[in-house]
Amino acid sequence: MADVNDLPEPKQYGAPYSERNPPPNVQDFRRHEKLKEENIAAQKESSSSAVKQSDGLADAPILASTRAGATDDVPIGAEKSNVLLHPTPDVDFGKVIKVLQKDTLLICYVVFGAIMVLNLLLIGGGWRAILKSTFPASGVAAGVYFVLESVVQKEIEYDQTPPKVEKLKFVPESVEWMNTLTATLWATLQQEFFDNIASQANDVIKGYGPAKIVELGHGVSPVRVLSMRSLPDEEFGALVPAHGIDRESSLADRKAREKAIEREEGGIFYNLEIAVAYHARPNVDRKLHMHIDILAGPLPIFVVVNEFVATIRLRLQMHPDLPFLKNVTFALTEPPRVDSSVSIGVPWAFDLLNLPIIDSVLKSQIDKAAADFVQPKSMSLDMTVYIGGSDEREETTATGLLIVKIHRAIKLARQDTRGPGADPYLTIAFSKYEKPMYATRIIKGDRNPVWEESAVIMISAEHIKRKENVLLRLWDSDTMGSDDIAGSVEFPLLDLVMKPGKMHKRKDQLQGDVAGTDAEGILEWEIGYFEKTEFHEKHRTERMDAKDHRGQRTGEKAKPTALNTVPDSETPTGILGLTIHQCINVKVNNPPKKSMGQVKVQTQDSDGEDDDGEMEHIEYVPSLYCTAHLNDRYIYGTRVKSITSAPTFNSTTEQFIRDWRLATVTIGVWDTRKHEDDVLVGVVVLKLSEVFTESSSLVRFYDLRGGCGTGRMRLGLIFRSVATKLDKNLLGFSAGTFTFTSSIKVAGNVNTQKLKVRASGAKRNLKGAHFHEWELEKPLSHIPVLYRYLSPVVLEFSSLLKDKQYAVLWLFKLVDGENTHFELPVYKTDNPDRLTQNVVSQADDHMILEKVGTVAFNAKFSPGIDDTHEAFLDAGGFDDQRWRTFQVWKAASECGLRSDEVKRS
Repeated sequence: MADVNDLPEPKQYGAPYSERNPPPNVQDFRRHEKLKEENIAAQKESSSSAVKQSDGLADAPILASTRAGATDDVPIGAEKSNVLLHPTPDVDFGKVIKVLQKDTLLICYVVFGAIMVLNLLLIGGGWRAILKSTFPASGVAAGVYFVLESVVQKEIEYDQTPPKVEKLKFVPESVEWMNTLTATLWATLQQEFFDNIASQANDVIKGYGPAKIVELGHGVSPVRVLSMRSLPDEEFGALVPAHGIDRESSLADRKAREKAIEREEGGIFYNLEIAVAYHARPNVDRKLHMHIDILAGPLPIFVVVNEFVATIRLRLQMHPDLPFLKNVTFALTEPPRVDSSVSIGVPWAFDLLNLPIIDSVLKSQIDKAAADFVQPKSMSLDMTVYIGGSDEREETTATGLLIVKIHRAIKLARQDTRGPGADPYLTIAFSKYEKPMYATRIIKGDRNPVWEESAVIMISAEHIKRKENVLLRLWDSDTMGSDDIAGSVEFPLLDLVMKPGKMHKRKDQLQGDVAGTDAEGILEWEIGYFEKTEFHEKHRTERMDAKDHRGQRTGEKAKPTALNTVPDSETPTGILGLTIHQCINVKVNNPPKKSMGQVKVQTQDSDGEDDDGEMEHIEYVPSLYCTAHLNDRYIYGTRVKSITSAPTFNSTTEQFIRDWRLATVTIGVWDTRKHEDDVLVGVVVLKLSEVFTESSSLVRFYDLRGGCGTGRMRLGLIFRSVATKLDKNLLGFSAGTFTFTSSIKVAGNVNTQKLKVRASGAKRNLKGAHFHEWELEKPLSHIPVLYRYLSPVVLEFSSLLKDKQYAVLWLFKLVDGENTHFELPVYKTDNPDRLTQNVVSQADDHMILEKVGTVAFNAKFSPGIDDTHEAFLDAGGFDDQRWRTFQVWKAASECGLRSDEVKRS
């Protein structure tokens, strides 16, 4: 048995706080656990031994080696017990009992004499008065004697009785209540909560490699609290920022400290230290353990946490408004101790951590990662985002917009031995994170492409912090193999951020793959960075102004923010943040089956213990997900939340908006089905001009309409204007319909036997003209368009001899909804691909143009899709996103939420 003298001497009160109350650590925890096992073994061997007496008190057999002032705990794998790790003072009445036992008769004599004297003074003298006083004095003295004697006898009997070992579920002065609460919350937490954490973690780590968290599980065994204690500010050291000038620190450190000081001003703080531990339940499936499944490229990695111990210090900033907790600053007192297993390929494979070298490497990596959270370092979180309060956002993640105009490339290198030599297209990415964020259209068979496209990319603070370069890479498209790189151009993002609000014209020689080498070709382009605008007082509303206790305005005006300022109509271009929070009370009217069948439901008896459960009939419960569509273009989709009528998504996306006054956001809620198409439960249509009437940010519930079900959806929106003004023709929808509002007339030597009209979404074939004129009616007069800013409307005139002539109208030049008269030249050319794919209107070294006549008509571009798009959904192959966009639009139109015409307010 371990010697009790090995335990540290209890600290006396009056010593420094941390010395008096040392935090629990892993070594003490292991030592307590080992000592407990030895004490239990010793107890079994000497269960019949006599009880040892000490100062009138008996020590419990199970704690025979525990010194006074020490607490023996087994917080993991044993009975529920007191887990308060700090000593509490003992209460000892031994001296009081000894005094009572020795002086009982003397006390009785004093009581008898005092009563006799009082009676004689009140009644008077004489033998009769003495006799009358004797009886009550004797009775009272005898009563006092028997009371004191019984107290002494009970204390003696109590001291001679061995104390019982505490085995109750709840023990006073413990944190067992916290463990009970933690266990309850642990069982309440749904997998969706950890799926959201995994999604946020994937968004953070995706820029550092191909690794992806596939599944994050918390297991069935809850984290157990070992100790909790309150701490004064002086114990937190650097976690409590202080004013003053620290000339030795860097500028960044001083700014971070001043920001922390500003955060602390006006707050009420509570400091707490918590020691926690986790121990996996043995002999259960790995899914019931705390685990992480990671996909590193094509290689799956399965991690199971067996146990860990950590001590965390928390600094809580309390707040008078809900949820009463504002910021939390936390730090580890030391690196956590973690025991885990890692398998590669399949979950049941060999545990790599059994190899000593890999085990030591992993531990060093864990300590290195945890070092960023060990005092004096710390991390702060705004808890209102996680535990409630206002979900209205005051800012977008994006700090501004990067606008890139791609004009043309000249004299590109020949990439193919046969044919024209190149099928170029261009992508835009960041140099350190090379995932393309934009790609131009492919121009086939042309080494001098003219794109005239504009790309808009949202920039976050992380891009600037990483000192990214904007990477433009030119590719040659190959149908039989992988695409080839034809050259690239880079530009430092930081240079643009330092000079915002200005476009920089560039004409750069393409660079080769090897640093310092050139590639054939020159790229003409422009680039500029534009910041978000400031909020102006003239757009501020009274929404957030101060009120008194009666709800009346006090006259104190709130600072203009997104919460009380409407968007500026003079700067309609900007960033839209959309958050899909949750759906509630969702019901499907035409489920594929009437019920989920008989399901065994776990129940509990009156003592709170699990019983065998009972079978219940469960009605059909949908599996839901959401899709978001901006201006009839698919932009975002959530994950499927299986078998729940109240799914929580909390999914956020940010999108570039050309004109918030015209923009429409449509959300579709879908129920997944097997062996059939998913069913649209309902839609929500939000016209931003009607939404942002009091502020630029809001969170509201909306009814689901137009589908095969009912329910409500909670959505959050925020819009931030950007300091740029696009031309009026660039403020429209990307998807829409090109509509002829008059007949098509031709003049000159133009072929009239056949006319083909085509755009990016569809094509129409018209028979021969009647006296050089085609009369059009719906649907022939309506040409669906999918990518309005990337494509033209091409009119192809053919003769019986298949002689073709062309007129081209680029749609990015049109203003939404404006009926315009067009008179276009009709050309005969030796290179029709160059004329119809490039933004050119004159002959050059690569194309001969011969004008043969003109074509005249009235037309307009109608923003948004209509019913004519349905006939072309399968054109070019089935497109799932295009199909879903049309189904959402159709449901919204049928219930009156969408009109045929989209008008700017």
